[in-house]
Amino acid sequence: MVSNRTDETHASLGASELLDFAGDNVRLAGQIDYPASKRPPEGYPLIFVIPHATSTSRADFDHIAALGNDAGAAVFRWDKRGTGKSGSSANGTSDMDVVKAYESAIVLPSINPEKMIVFAQNEGSLILEEFYKHILKLRRPLGVILAGNMLDEESILTINVPVHIVASKNDWNAWQTYAEAAADAHAAKYRFNASFYVATNTNRLLMYTSGNTFHKGAESSIKHWLKETCRIS
Repeated sequence: MVSNRTDETHASLGASELLDFAGDNVRLAGQIDYPASKRPPEGYPLIFVIPHATSTSRADFDHIAALGNDAGAAVFRWDKRGTGKSGSSANGTSDMDVVKAYESAIVLPSINPEKMIVFAQNEGSLILEEFYKHILKLRRPLGVILAGNMLDEESILTINVPVHIVASKNDWNAWQTYAEAAADAHAAKYRFNASFYVATNTNRLLMYTSGNTFHKGAESSIKHWLKETCRIS
């Protein structure tokens, strides 16, 4: 459980709240970033970040916090075990930490648990597939964003909510398989209109190769999907 959350009517505009919560036999440190808009009566929509394998700090997702806040959603992110201000432990796993973090996020008094959006980055998409049943038992997400998706046409079918895939044209995982074909397979299996976007001139983290900036087209595609599919704006 989150140990230092504030009162149940948290309504700070554009603020960040530091969090300390239990992972899988380890203490984890993170934060929730709020948009500069008044807290809705039912709470803010929340984007829950599952980090990629090489993430060394929650600061790696500053751009997602800014993107989500601009779209009207709060954003939950944390330092993985052994990085940033999180603890280290030989017991438990970083993958199971994701489930524990999600469990902490859905009970935050400032958010609307009916509007949980999972943002899984690169290897985070593999963790999401493996632990999706655990997440469903806690709270079914409203939708899933797969950035640098690593789930193929079969694996993506584990996720039974609306999905939006953002892929780099320069990733070694071919976008034709992990964006186009994966989205087509998901759309054929479920009633949701799965969508995808392919970013040019980016690395696999969807940052421009000419600078450490998130791809503008990828950002726009996510905002559009949040508005049209998840009714978040």
